[in-house]
Amino acid sequence: MQTDLSKVLITGASSGIGESTARAFSSSRYELYLTARREDRLAQVAQACEAQGAGRVVVGSHDLAIAGQGTALVRDCIEALGGLDILICNAGFGIYGPIQETPPEDMAHIWQVNFQSGYESIHEALPFLLEQEKGHIVLVSSIIGKKAFPFSGSYCATKFAQVAVGEALWGELKGTGVEVSVVCPGYTASGFQASARKTESLRSMRRLGGGQSSEIVAQAIVGAIRHKKREVHLTLSGQFFCMASRLFPNLVNHILAWVVNREQRKTR
Repeated sequence: MQTDLSKVLITGASSGIGESTARAFSSSRYELYLTARREDRLAQVAQACEAQGAGRVVVGSHDLAIAGQGTALVRDCIEALGGLDILICNAGFGIYGPIQETPPEDMAHIWQVNFQSGYESIHEALPFLLEQEKGHIVLVSSIIGKKAFPFSGSYCATKFAQVAVGEALWGELKGTGVEVSVVCPGYTASGFQASARKTESLRSMRRLGGGQSSEIVAQAIVGAIRHKKREVHLTLSGQFFCMASRLFPNLVNHILAWVVNREQRKTR
């Protein structure tokens, strides 16, 4: 990885993919700005990163459910570290359930945390990155940001939006020295799933398919930056699923609807 990309901002860094990514960047070549809501957990992650050899670690508590905090955290990072080279938009949470059981205020909440706050951060960081003619923006999306699952509509919407912005921004920034990567994990074994909201009709429904650890996702993020990859799918099943969706969209839609509805009926 390029040594001049030294100042790294990671949102959602108190656990899961964010924590693993912070650890993956814990070497003397990087200074880290870690942000999340839980100050106690951030302090623990910062101590672990420093113990692994991170050059400097600064933490900042930001509640990304509040409009404007995505902007504020970029300003705080630049002030604290004296610059910014890598912005990793990872913060987010899940809502699972039918759209009819997901009220508009819940949709507005997940939109702000998962998408809008990242958009705020990107918008604030771009003038700085473009002026220095180098940098990298990473959006941590999901495989269901490429193909929507029934009973995950609100979460899928935020992940689709991340993919769209990442794809558009990659084209806009081509040749500027600023790179963009969208990382699409499958199911990731972390605290994310345990803290996800489930509507009443989905509380007992089991997940479908396999996944990977947060450490594997973190390594994929590092690899995407190193190799300047525009989009990364972590699992073979995810790659196959996206390919099948492009080639046989109606068939995949029917199969997916049948499987997910069957699983839901089993839990009633």
